[in-house]
Amino acid sequence: EEEKRRTLILDMDPQRSAIDWRRERPEHRVGPRVEQGRIGALFAARQAASRGETDLLMLDTRAGGESETCEAVRTADLCLLVVRPSFYDIRSIARSVEAVVNMRKRGLFVLNQAPARRNGEEPRSIRQALEQLADYGLPICPVGLRMRSAYQSASARGLAAQEAWPDSQAAFEVNGLWRVVRRELWPEAHARPVRAAARDPETDAPLDLALAG
Repeated sequence: EEEKRRTLILDMDPQRSAIDWRRERPEHRVGPRVEQGRIGALFAARQAASRGETDLLMLDTRAGGESETCEAVRTADLCLLVVRPSFYDIRSIARSVEAVVNMRKRGLFVLNQAPARRNGEEPRSIRQALEQLADYGLPICPVGLRMRSAYQSASARGLAAQEAWPDSQAAFEVNGLWRVVRRELWPEAHARPVRAAARDPETDAPLDLALAG
């Protein structure tokens, strides 16, 4: 979905994947600003956003309870906890969840690299992941991202899935995820916020139906 929002991504992850993505992006493509993020730069970035110089500030951090992650949580209006549906990945975000809860921030789990359905049903790993995530007490996003080569292929070219393959399932997923995030950030302009249950806020469909096949 094309929206003209002035976006700044602060890459605070040691892998610097967002910076690498921006470096590969074709020069003729309009896109977000991407800068290396540090704790000392967060306050200034937030102040710039509050003055209207930036519409959307995104902080890309690693999972865990490191000082950078905690400071990012403190700065954020909405915390997306992106996690793969595996036991150890879900356990590894415990400290991030603790930071979100202790600071009374809004948090939302987003399933990433989810395996495809089998015979029309969600695999056991997803059902188990939902049960584990429910124990943390934060909402689960009704739209998740499947394990698709389209994401890796698009990223390697500095593109988003919607740009590389606008009619693909990957584009469908990302557009759906953005609609949920947009409702959370600007509820007065969009639909009601996501509820604690893993159900689509518009259709009331369960998570396995909201995910693309």
